Amino acid sequence: MDHDDPADTVASFSEAVMREAMWDMYDADTGAALDNSKAISLNVDAEDTDEVDLALFVDDDDHPGEFEPNSTQVVQLCEFAHPETCAKAVPYVWAPETFDCGESDESNPDAGFVCVDIEAKTDKDGDLAVIAETRAPSPMCVEPDDDGDDTETTDDIVETVVKEDPTVVEDGGEKRRRGLTQARINRRSGNRSRHLRTGRVRGTRTSTRGRRG
Repeated sequence: MDHDDPADTVASFSEAVMREAMWDMYDADTGAALDNSKAISLNVDAEDTDEVDLALFVDDDDHPGEFEPNSTQVVQLCEFAHPETCAKAVPYVWAPETFDCGESDESNPDAGFVCVDIEAKTDKDGDLAVIAETRAPSPMCVEPDDDGDDTETTDDIVETVVKEDPTVVEDGGEKRRRGLTQARINRRSGNRSRHLRTGRVRGTRTSTRGRRG
């Protein structure tokens, strides 16, 4: 890097973070890229990896007449809690090949497809702009039912990983390792199955890791 002052480094870092957080938007029916529409998704709280900040812009020029001006629309953040069970018998036409799940997996209860809804209003031109804070939709993040069953939870899995990891140290070290493991498990379900949807528009993360500098 050729930086002359701290502002250059901060600007470069910020640009890299935004690139990595950027989502591309597509036509849900054709898979065509919507060049004027973009989204950003960030996990800003290191202590709570389920907290997600979202920004979304859908340009009416990309989808003329998709949304009525000055109307309320529903934006959904969706993912599969157990993408390892996905068969992708019918893939999403808009998703990259690396995407873990497909359209047919939404009806598979083992895959744990779930969404959270975010309401937003279009402007006078029919453009949709959203800036919102929400929670990851994965069922792993939902409080367990009070039915007394002994189903293994995410915390159970984390405790098992921590106890069996010979590199874990006592006290503060164990707490830190537990937090890191929790983060890895929570992220695993959303890495390549999380997406945005509103109307006939779909969005998924742009893979840019490794392009910093």
